[in-house]
Amino acid sequence: MPDRINIPEAVASFFSELRTVAADLNAVSDELGKSIAEIDAALKSLNLGITVWVRIRGEDVDVERDCYSYWSDDIGYSKVSARWGICLRHVEGDASEDTQSTEAWLFNDAPRTLRLAAIDCIVELLQRLSEEGQATTQKIKEKLADAQEVASAVIKASRTPRPKAGTKSAENQWLQVAQDASRMIP
Repeated sequence: MPDRINIPEAVASFFSELRTVAADLNAVSDELGKSIAEIDAALKSLNLGITVWVRIRGEDVDVERDCYSYWSDDIGYSKVSARWGICLRHVEGDASEDTQSTEAWLFNDAPRTLRLAAIDCIVELLQRLSEEGQATTQKIKEKLADAQEVASAVIKASRTPRPKAGTKSAENQWLQVAQDASRMIP
């Protein structure tokens, strides 16, 4: 018959070991957090204002297997709790019921296992941010002329004296300004 273990001694031994492991885990986790904070600060200084997500891992809907549920863990650059930064999120849902739930954290507030899994995707996140920044710049350039035309029409309209009620020429002036502005809107 095997010897009976002394539970108080075993617990004391494991807890002492756990204390050492926890100190090491917290120390390396803090170092990881500092590295991410440095990347985060550099990104914040760019004032990008765009959101990008990169999948770390997950499972998609598979209609062939009648599997409509999905989930993913993602790293991104977004606004969480009114703060821009490198973020992590867990998304899960059911496409057949059109339901989805998302839980998001700033990187250093996320569960450790998710932070660890995300490290390999940081370079891809930076690449995607650059690509999305370029695409957004191009879209703004395409719309800039339209916005400038509308602004010019508004300025012109705001400088036109308000017509006296009942005068035909004044009403025609305002009608002309309104028509000019409407032609500028695509």
